[in-house]
Amino acid sequence: MTQLDTPLYDIIFRGDIMPGHQLPDVKKKLAQLFKADEQKINGLFAGGAVPLKKNLAEAAAQKYQAVLRQAGADVQIAAAGSVSARVPKKRPAAQVSPAPSSKPMSMQERLAQQQRQQEQGASENQHREPAPTAAEGASLETAFTLAPVGEDLLAGSKRPPESVVDIDVSQFSLRPQEGNLVDTDELSQEEAVVVQLTDYGLSELGDDLLHDDEREQIVAKDIQVPDVDLAPAGSELGQIKKASPPPPPDTSGIALE
Repeated sequence: MTQLDTPLYDIIFRGDIMPGHQLPDVKKKLAQLFKADEQKINGLFAGGAVPLKKNLAEAAAQKYQAVLRQAGADVQIAAAGSVSARVPKKRPAAQVSPAPSSKPMSMQERLAQQQRQQEQGASENQHREPAPTAAEGASLETAFTLAPVGEDLLAGSKRPPESVVDIDVSQFSLRPQEGNLVDTDELSQEEAVVVQLTDYGLSELGDDLLHDDEREQIVAKDIQVPDVDLAPAGSELGQIKKASPPPPPDTSGIALE
């Protein structure tokens, strides 16, 4: 592709500002970027489409757009020559904004002024966008139809062919709703375990579980205690008696004056 075949682009500005920016600040930044006076900068915000830069390569156009949007100007990239400069219509006297007074505006007045400017810019953008003609609207309405409820969305000729799969189910059968699903010969057979209990019996109620010959025999031991005797009932066992308390002191020789 030669240089002549490379697509070129224009930077178009319609007077819109980016969200979060104030109009006076945007005008001041644009005046610094373009080195223009106040009258020329105010002309950019009259509402018409103004090509700020023409015949730019794609990379240069994106760079210009990023710089101008950072300054607060909502610029657009369009094909070179596709958007020509438009002179805005003269506004009625009632819509002309009053000249700024020397008195500083309050916060509420600045917010109200910014809201009016944004609404005015949105209204101008709607007027700039051409509305579809009657023929275009009719073509859009006739391009689509609404199918009745329950009808297939695709006609028979547009449906993909369905391949029928033949599945052999001859080995399957349906059993009545009763009994077991498995036959008796199909059940696993478990052999019964025979337990021999010939050596066991049941004793009578109250009998000892062990016979005399099954019990452990305890041999009695003979303990010799010749020095030990048993005192008669009520006898003193020789406890140590406590000493009697001393008699009270003699105070007969003490007088109180």
